[in-house]
Amino acid sequence: MTAISSSHSERRILMISYYYAPIENPGTRRVGAFVRYLPQYGYRAVALTTSSYGALADDEERLVFRAPDVMDVGRWLARRIKKVQPTVVSEPLSPIVTPDSMLSRALERILIPDIHIGWLPGAVLRGRQLLRTGTFRAIFSSSPPPSSHLVALALKRLSGLPWVADFRDGWTFEPPDPATLSSPARLRIERALERAVVLGADRIVTVNQVLADDLRCRYPTATVVVISNGYDPAEVATLRPHTKGKRLQIVHTGALARSRSHTRFSGLMAALDRLQQTQSSMLTDLEICFIGNLGTTERKALARNGCQSCITVEGPIPHRETLQRQVEADVLLLITAPNAISVTTSKLFEYLASGRPILALTGRSAAAALIEEFNAGIVVAPDDVDGICQALEWFYDRWLANDLPTRVDPRVQRFDRRNLTGELAKVFDALI
Repeated sequence: MTAISSSHSERRILMISYYYAPIENPGTRRVGAFVRYLPQYGYRAVALTTSSYGALADDEERLVFRAPDVMDVGRWLARRIKKVQPTVVSEPLSPIVTPDSMLSRALERILIPDIHIGWLPGAVLRGRQLLRTGTFRAIFSSSPPPSSHLVALALKRLSGLPWVADFRDGWTFEPPDPATLSSPARLRIERALERAVVLGADRIVTVNQVLADDLRCRYPTATVVVISNGYDPAEVATLRPHTKGKRLQIVHTGALARSRSHTRFSGLMAALDRLQQTQSSMLTDLEICFIGNLGTTERKALARNGCQSCITVEGPIPHRETLQRQVEADVLLLITAPNAISVTTSKLFEYLASGRPILALTGRSAAAALIEEFNAGIVVAPDDVDGICQALEWFYDRWLANDLPTRVDPRVQRFDRRNLTGELAKVFDALI
């Protein structure tokens, strides 16, 4: 175990997150930004994460420590059989159990609270070793997965340190996969675990007001603070500006059902079919591009659609390239689960920072409220085929007239991750 040197005045925070570099994930970017900017506010972060996705050569220098997962043995054997290895040390290991596989779905329904619970014993042991190496002032944990909070709960009880629990999604309220809570027995267990975390933490952080209101309602004694997702202005500033292409390009970045199980694009596909039936001239000038991880079912659905000539599917690309593609798009596409009111996906804040207009296929969600507040696009219910057709035609008419300008609302600066990290620092200040 490598010792961690520190000065007497250094305020060190143990940051617990299952998702961390080299794996690419919205949680990686949120927690990574906190770690990167906390020194500006007088704190030094030490990251505790999993070893399941590999490591980076400079982990020790960056104070990143990785805990083994009891399932890693099975993953290692599977990779040996499939001969799956990263080509460079910084490349994440490919997942053997993909989110849309039958095995993954089966394990999600068996393992409580999530499929990553196997890292809890190793993370608690590694975290305890870290806490013994020097003076830590607080613990921070971020979910999903909720097992990160169970690691922090154990370390809180062992150390007595102040603890901040960060909820990027709900746990028993609108979880990413509601099917995992379909069993009454499991729901009782999960609610008991959630209660232990919320009441055991000294502060709760959520990414939007809907999640905060739910926790305040169910746990009146909890102190809940909202710190939204955000974007990095330095990344946006170096991107090439938008130029109009030969086709109206609508771009969706990120996962769909792989990030939230009930997310569907069936309404959009039905709208395209209707436009094709009416022989709309728009389709010859239209390109809808999906960039990111799509499940097998989603890819098959796109392949069956009659408008294949205007649909392209790309796999995941590096985050910087994703940002560039967002800026280059004429319209940015956002799709959420129809009845999920607590969703503000992390990409929405990058969308807002790009200045491109947004077509949001979402219900009366926190994402819809934010888009309407910023007058950043058109909000249509995901299953409103008539409304989607009208929105597509509206964007097409504006595109033909060169009337889709880039417009970055100055208020978007409040989502600068440096400022958001300052809000987290204030939470630590109040506890320390």
